[in-house]
Amino acid sequence: MPAKSLDAASIWKTLSKIDCTGKTMEKGGLTYLPWNQAVTYMMDHYPEYRVQWHGTKDENSVTRDVTYYEGGTAMVNCSVIIGDVERECWLPVMDYKNKAIAHPSSRDISDAKQRCLVKCFALFGLGIYIYRGDAVPDVEDPKEESVTPVAAVTPPKPKAKAEAKPKAKAKKAEIPIVSDSNGAISDDEMAMALKEACNKAAKGGWIPDTKTQGEIRAALKSNDAKAIAKLLMTVNELSQVALKLHNEGEEQTNG
Repeated sequence: MPAKSLDAASIWKTLSKIDCTGKTMEKGGLTYLPWNQAVTYMMDHYPEYRVQWHGTKDENSVTRDVTYYEGGTAMVNCSVIIGDVERECWLPVMDYKNKAIAHPSSRDISDAKQRCLVKCFALFGLGIYIYRGDAVPDVEDPKEESVTPVAAVTPPKPKAKAEAKPKAKAKKAEIPIVSDSNGAISDDEMAMALKEACNKAAKGGWIPDTKTQGEIRAALKSNDAKAIAKLLMTVNELSQVALKLHNEGEEQTNG
């Protein structure tokens, strides 16, 4: 019997939080997680996982782990099982331009199987943020991770003393990126603004370098308002420069 922790929700929570920064690769303008690194992550967390390949029977009644269609194109199909949780994924056998290949070779089929396996891992949460086009995975709100028990609530008197300095929190962020009607800056709003800026930049074709991605993840995890504000400005400036260069390049090409 599988452990109680092997349910779909707990598996997703574990794998979707893995930061693949520094392990991804670029090809054809797309970011992807190599199959050997994906397998390493899976073995680190769920070494008991199993893989089943599906296919069709040929004219000799031999089951092949590939399905062929009219015109000679093919599809690979696999299932990954962790405990009682199973996910299934399909992927056409494609070339480097992501176009279906007619009459693929055994090497083409092997490459497609590796890509299909990684994609199936993503259905459990591993690297799903890469497929969404995000620069970093979702980070849990540190406030939700440590809930103060009712019995340990600070007495009203000290709490009132702390509230006597309302400007302390606003002063934490020297760069006013997000503010309410009173000019106060919310840490949560700045964190959300940084995430949205990263995702918007990624969808526009610009992804922060490995060092910046690490700084972003560290700032969000520690909820450091000052660092988040500075990184937000950096992401906005660099993504705008990258977009401008991209547009200028397109104008020169079209001209």
